[in-house]
Amino acid sequence: MDPEKVNYHYTDDLPTKPLPPDTRVLVTGANGYVGRRLVPELLFRGYRVRCMLRTQTVAPILKHPNLEYVYADGRNPEQLDRAMEGMEVAYYLMHSLRLDKREFSGAEKEVARNFVQAANKWELERIVYLGGLGETSKEISPHLSSRIEVGAILSEARCTVVRVRAAIILGTGSASYELIKSLVLHHRWIPFLSEFNSRCQPIAVRDVIKYLVGLMELPDLETGKYPIGGQDVLTYRELVKRFAKIMKRKIGFIDVGWVPVPVFIMIRIFGWWMHLISPVSVNIVTLLLESLRTDVVCPDNYVRELIPFEPLDFNTAVIWALEKEKNRKVFSHWTDVPPENMGDLMPICEYESTDFVIDEHSIDIPEEPQKVFDIVCRIGGKHGWLHGNFLWEIRGWIDRLLGGVGLHRGRRDDQELRLGDSVDFWRVEILEPPRELLLRAELMSPGFSWLQFSLVPLSSGGTRLTLKAHFIPYRFWGQLYWGFMQSFHTYIFKGMLNYFYRQAVNADK
Repeated sequence: MDPEKVNYHYTDDLPTKPLPPDTRVLVTGANGYVGRRLVPELLFRGYRVRCMLRTQTVAPILKHPNLEYVYADGRNPEQLDRAMEGMEVAYYLMHSLRLDKREFSGAEKEVARNFVQAANKWELERIVYLGGLGETSKEISPHLSSRIEVGAILSEARCTVVRVRAAIILGTGSASYELIKSLVLHHRWIPFLSEFNSRCQPIAVRDVIKYLVGLMELPDLETGKYPIGGQDVLTYRELVKRFAKIMKRKIGFIDVGWVPVPVFIMIRIFGWWMHLISPVSVNIVTLLLESLRTDVVCPDNYVRELIPFEPLDFNTAVIWALEKEKNRKVFSHWTDVPPENMGDLMPICEYESTDFVIDEHSIDIPEEPQKVFDIVCRIGGKHGWLHGNFLWEIRGWIDRLLGGVGLHRGRRDDQELRLGDSVDFWRVEILEPPRELLLRAELMSPGFSWLQFSLVPLSSGGTRLTLKAHFIPYRFWGQLYWGFMQSFHTYIFKGMLNYFYRQAVNADK
């Protein structure tokens, strides 16, 4: 089948019957990769949906008369209690994967206990939890172990708890998909450990959404585990080979098991290496690598019998994902959620003006604001930063070496921006066409940074484009950092403005 001819809604052909109209559904982790795709399907089937977002700096997903937003941190019982009020069903999609592995397990269990407490208070009817495949054993990774422990805690709730368990989720913008794609694109020879050659059962994101909705709608389910997977069971080596073949890339594997280094150290080395060549953070990469040592395969076809439809095979899932990416139809991306250390930052308007140091540059362009704004909104990603790209690259590599996101994160879409999108190591904080674009930095630096593009129409019919760098320094090191960076700003920013001028003036030629 052609992915462009497939029904827009994943659940169009779902065999289950929707619950009564206006059933109230809470979606936690709504701004995450799966949450962003689940919410439209729930609205399509007539439910009243409440999206729980962690902070108000996270952009709303979409607008709909049956959709509302609530801001709550799962580690705050009072906020979680308010979010749960009046709900009948709740999806538990929260995940602390971006935290350091020493922190995320404790944080996840704390959130799960708070969730159970709120669910019991408001007499929830059903919880649907998306966790990971894999059984408890001595070899299980901390990531999978934490997922299983969270499921066990949630099962203590008085309502029905459906523990949906999946392995690798394949789709445009998923962390696993981006990691494998980067590996295949950037390397002819890939170092490999025999410990990484366990089996997995990858599943397309569209099939995950179908199962999540279907298992909410099925009557008379009991609390328990509901494993889901795609058609193929592959070793990780086979998985990477198939991905490379689809992308028409030649790859080979180099066994490094002979290196006299403990496996946990090798995993850390691999994590840093893959972090440097992929857009995925070192914490996420390391946790995913640790999971490769465990088989993650469905023990039976029980869920497929409950909800009878044919899931996609691996090749089709990857081909469709690549086609969606090519046609700029990436609805959600793993970068939609800010890093844990950046998620609680206040928006720029909340800070006192005296906190800032500012560097400002302007240029007058003889074109209308909308035309100029559209050109400005194409910065970053594959387009680069237009002037002094080598300096941007150096700053990006420094950030990567410090464990930050760097420039490899790119953009969800090379032509279009939406509020909350990541743009390399920036995030869109304000998007008001054709007047203002404000980017907030998610860099490792001794202070907080913003890059602002303001457009004002001129009486002559042109546009004044102003570029401002805002910085709130953190004590002495912040001041020193700003002084050093300022020496490059004039060169970079004036070059960028001149580029915008040329692009706007020559666009129709």
